[in-house]
Amino acid sequence: MSRSRKWFQKHNQRDLPGYFTKISVRMLLLLAVCAMLSIVCFQFLMQYETWFYFQMVKWNMMFSFKPEKILEEIQEKAKDISFYEVSKEELITQLELEKYDDGYTYFSFYEGDTGSFQFYIFQPDYFDDIGFSSFWYHGGYYGPDIMKDIEFKDTTEQVFVYSMHLAKMTVPYFFTVLFISMLMLLPVPVYIWNRMRYVIKIKDDILVMAEGDLEHPIAVKGRDELGILAKNLDEMRIAFDENIRKELEGKKANQELIRSISHDLRTPLTTLYGYLEIMGQTRCSQEKQKDYLARCVGKVEEIRILSDKMFEYALVYGQEEETKLTEIYLGELLEELEQNREFLEIKKFSVTLEIQAEEGKIRGNLVLFRRIFSNLFTNILKYANPKAPVNWCVSVDKGRVRFVFENQKAKQTHTVESNEIGLRSVRRMVEIQEGAFFQTQDEEQFVVTLEFPLC
Repeated sequence: MSRSRKWFQKHNQRDLPGYFTKISVRMLLLLAVCAMLSIVCFQFLMQYETWFYFQMVKWNMMFSFKPEKILEEIQEKAKDISFYEVSKEELITQLELEKYDDGYTYFSFYEGDTGSFQFYIFQPDYFDDIGFSSFWYHGGYYGPDIMKDIEFKDTTEQVFVYSMHLAKMTVPYFFTVLFISMLMLLPVPVYIWNRMRYVIKIKDDILVMAEGDLEHPIAVKGRDELGILAKNLDEMRIAFDENIRKELEGKKANQELIRSISHDLRTPLTTLYGYLEIMGQTRCSQEKQKDYLARCVGKVEEIRILSDKMFEYALVYGQEEETKLTEIYLGELLEELEQNREFLEIKKFSVTLEIQAEEGKIRGNLVLFRRIFSNLFTNILKYANPKAPVNWCVSVDKGRVRFVFENQKAKQTHTVESNEIGLRSVRRMVEIQEGAFFQTQDEEQFVVTLEFPLC
């Protein structure tokens, strides 16, 4: 059996992989780990949003809000104002609070003695802005606030200054953290990209192999399904290369053998011609004629064996030619079998021919059938045990005619037919006639079965 056929049988018997293959398991594990890291990273960075804001205020990077300075300026103006004698609008004007209205600063006034709420000034709309609130991890975005007792002419008020500048960075910070967290998923597309690159590499290697370059190796990377596939393809490449090389060597050797056999045919033909010429001139005694006749029969047998070998090698290794198939009655084939049985019985073989069907027609070529039967009984003459019975059976089952040839192997058979060319030619001739060839054997028995569809 060739190495390529062994490879196919070995890998064709494997069970198909399920959904949880190595590559899918690795993908799921990688995705799960990366997703967990992404979630942890997002939660960790979002918890430090306020801290990050304070650091930016501290380093004067984006925010320069100074509530202490604002309250000092308010105190400087409030000492000349009677709190209960002016309205809220007038208070805003006299304290010049408009200049602090940047949309993120919020003032509230509380009575100094009781601490009861008086009113607020410039409360931003972010309190009711659901869109901004959804981007804030803690549900609100109050910044640093400060309280101070402000002395007016007629009272003391507690003034709170709230900073909501943190709202400026809420959305950008959210998406920045989201982007950083999504980077934790980067190994997943990188892994897929690497595997896809490997698939493309395998595809390129297969195309090179398909063009006939079987010396080009297929790269094997990893132990997942793609790595196993690449390894098996490379083994198949090596097997094909070796098989093709052996077939080329075999064809070359067989061509040399056919040429040699063709040359060898001349010798027995020349000798046969000489004997027949002598016998035709009647210049020899009757005893000599018998001797020459026996020699002629031997030479004819040599020629027959050589011609059969030439046909068999040409059939197996030569180019396929169209063979004309006609309807053949089963009785004609039974007559051919009967003649071969008689020949084997002359050679001291005990042949049992069991015929379970005598009527029917098959589509074939009678010349090919004669060669098939000739090859099979020649194989019996060479390798069968003459002391054991030879069983032939012809039967019809389910629209097919079956020929079974069974014999016992000779115990000491040292000469083996080169490449089993006889049986290979039988297989080829059966296939030409749209039949099926089966061969089974063990240490003792050898069985050949031929099947052909009935017309």
